[in-house]
Amino acid sequence: MMEKVTVNIESIADAMEATMDGWEQYLNMETGEIVSLSDGTWSDRDEEDETLAEEIDTTDKYVRLPNQYEIHEYEIMEEFAYATPNPRNQEKLLHVLRGRKPYRNFKDEINYLGISESYYAWRLIALCKKAKNWCEENEVPYKIRTEGLNI
Repeated sequence: MMEKVTVNIESIADAMEATMDGWEQYLNMETGEIVSLSDGTWSDRDEEDETLAEEIDTTDKYVRLPNQYEIHEYEIMEEFAYATPNPRNQEKLLHVLRGRKPYRNFKDEINYLGISESYYAWRLIALCKKAKNWCEENEVPYKIRTEGLNI
């Protein structure tokens, strides 16, 4: 039986924040290390990646982290917009989310409105909640490093 390492929720959330199209991330349950592996869409795998891919496929010590499609960045932005206390700002944010290029325009709008710090704090908490749920679903022991992070 493999001894599972305890991970920091914030480390999982950071990895989720760094997720990119064409890449998958895995948690090594023995070491707590998070590794990234190309799915081969955008870049060819080298020998080291092939070795890692084989180890991931043939052992049970790696668990795949949620990818960008499972994180639902749009939902995080939309929840922030609805939670924004200023009705005018809420209206502006919801408007850009429903238009073309919602991700780019949302980021431009939070910068323009001067609420980007609030959004990124909100987003970090949302990612930590998702990381906590992921840990619980995958029976990954975890701890919360940041005091007062109410997730």
